Amino acid sequence: MDDSDLLRSEAVEWLVRINAAPQDSAARAGLEAWLASSEAHRRAYRSVERVWMLSGVLPLAAPSSSHGVVELSRVRRTRRAWGISAAAFAACVALWFFPTLRLHFEADHLTGVAELRELTLEDGSIVYLDAASAIAVRYDKGRREVELLAGQAFFKVVSARDRPFVVTAGNVAVTVKGTAFDVGSSRDGVSVAVQSGTVEVLVSGSERNVLSTLMRGERMVVDRQGAFTRSQVSPEDVASWREHRLVVDGATLGEVVDELGRHHRGVIVVSDRSLADRRITGVFDLRRPLEALHTVARTQHGSVLEISPYLTIVSSSKP
Repeated sequence: MDDSDLLRSEAVEWLVRINAAPQDSAARAGLEAWLASSEAHRRAYRSVERVWMLSGVLPLAAPSSSHGVVELSRVRRTRRAWGISAAAFAACVALWFFPTLRLHFEADHLTGVAELRELTLEDGSIVYLDAASAIAVRYDKGRREVELLAGQAFFKVVSARDRPFVVTAGNVAVTVKGTAFDVGSSRDGVSVAVQSGTVEVLVSGSERNVLSTLMRGERMVVDRQGAFTRSQVSPEDVASWREHRLVVDGATLGEVVDELGRHHRGVIVVSDRSLADRRITGVFDLRRPLEALHTVARTQHGSVLEISPYLTIVSSSKP
């Protein structure tokens, strides 16, 4: 997800929150602060707001007292209303799913919602793709490179002398010769976890580059500003999504929602930013993402509103 996609996603969250509680002064103040922080924020909000307004345009049926011409006029108005509704629906689809459409052009391999896939590359290395994930593969004589475009991937790399295997995700490059490791990309940053062997992680920044070595049972999380943290992880829990388990230790609720969202056919929105930043620890079943979502929300005194199979909103429960 690039910066413009991220801003549109944040703008949608603000718009949903404001329309759900128009009298919420705290939400209004938060939106005003978000809009005031940059022109890019204001452009993203105007773009989303236009789609929102368009989706609400539906001509009212005029009262009629006779048949014939009036009835024909009603049919024409109905057809026009359906046309406008279809245009609004198309605009909403374009807003939400343009990033997915773009991935279809850029990716060599990708998965859909709740779909896991195992791939064997030309050198015998194996890639496991998580749900809603995508990679682009670029091999040449001196280098094997895979770009993680979205989601998560677990790699079992075949060693090849003088031909390193490199996985890139945003400003992070992971270099190995033969090992097993997981790389994940989200709106918040990039994570790398090693199940066996060692990897070198290069974080490119505007001021300096940082090179780190990760060994078995180590994990690094790099945020979008290039700051990183290291922690220990059980090797058995690396890429636990391959067994339909989500294992988190101190992840934010927003990160957990992103993970569950890849296994749920619909949009999940967290309406409260402070709620999204709360920390979660636990093990959840990815085959039942909505059940997991309700459990996560309850642990943080939140609530889940299933508006439709396609839209679910997580918010703080009122005292």
